[in-house]
Amino acid sequence: VEGFYASMKYFQSLDNPANKKFVAEFKAKYGPNAVIGDVTQAAYLGPWLWKAAVEKAGSFDVDKVVAASPGIELKASPEGTVKIHPNHHLWSKTLIGEAQKDGQFKVVYTSDLIEPNPFPKGYQ
Repeated sequence: VEGFYASMKYFQSLDNPANKKFVAEFKAKYGPNAVIGDVTQAAYLGPWLWKAAVEKAGSFDVDKVVAASPGIELKASPEGTVKIHPNHHLWSKTLIGEAQKDGQFKVVYTSDLIEPNPFPKGYQ
C-alpha cells in the first residue's frame, strides 16, 4: 500500500514525546513488531480522560464524573491535544498520512482541533 493515503486521528509514527513514550512502552510489552492503530490508542486514552474527570469531580460518582467531563483537555496524549466537548465526544485533529514502505504513515496534513458533531442534521 506504499503511496496510499489514510485519514485517521492517530498514526503510530506521530512525532511527539507522549507518543514516542507510548510506542516504546507498548513495544516493550507486546514486542518490537507490534503495530499500534487508531483504535488501540483511543482505548489507551479513555482511562486517562476518565481519571481527569474523576479528579475534576472529586468523586467516583458517575453523575458527578459525567458533569465534570466537559472542558477536560489533555495536551500530552499520544495523538496530541484532545478536549472533551459538552456532548461528551472529543475535539481532536484529523491527520492525513501517506503509507510508507515500512508500513508506517508519514503525516502530510494535520487539521486544527475539530468540534465533534455526532448528530449532524439528516442523521437524527
